[in-house]
Amino acid sequence: MQPLRIAVTGVPGCGKTSLCEIIKFETITVLDLAKKFDTINKETLNLDTVEIDVELLKGKLVEEWSNPPPKHVFVDGHLSHNLPVDCVILLRCRPDVLENRLRKRNWDEEKISENVESELLSSIIVELDENLDILELDTTATSILEISNKVNQWIKGNKVTSMLDIDWIAELHS
Repeated sequence: MQPLRIAVTGVPGCGKTSLCEIIKFETITVLDLAKKFDTINKETLNLDTVEIDVELLKGKLVEEWSNPPPKHVFVDGHLSHNLPVDCVILLRCRPDVLENRLRKRNWDEEKISENVESELLSSIIVELDENLDILELDTTATSILEISNKVNQWIKGNKVTSMLDIDWIAELHS
């Protein structure tokens, strides 16, 4: 099996970093890549939220990543699916649970609302490359260990796209 670069994406608070910490693969964050390749908007460098020039980073990585990695690498970050990766793991979380997770992080109300709305509308799904294999997982009530096991099975298996039929709006208003 050829080693892969695997995007671990989803809105903040859905479990990306927790998954990357427990899984037995090398991990690099989108922020670390942006720093390495000097693709951070200079005006935002010292702010809580930095702006990354994703297109510039993607362009630099296309050449840098022209050959497969020596072993599987997870690319952790809510922008990771925009990079030249081989497949995508999309983590989802029911918006009310996500809101509680972000409140526990002491995020400001505007950022909480932005991310809850993004999850509610499944905004990342429309950004995904349909030519890549995608594993979508719901982290709402599933332990990170269970998520890790599902990811390992998928990576070791045939890696076919597996999307959930999530409709948070219908679920929250039923």
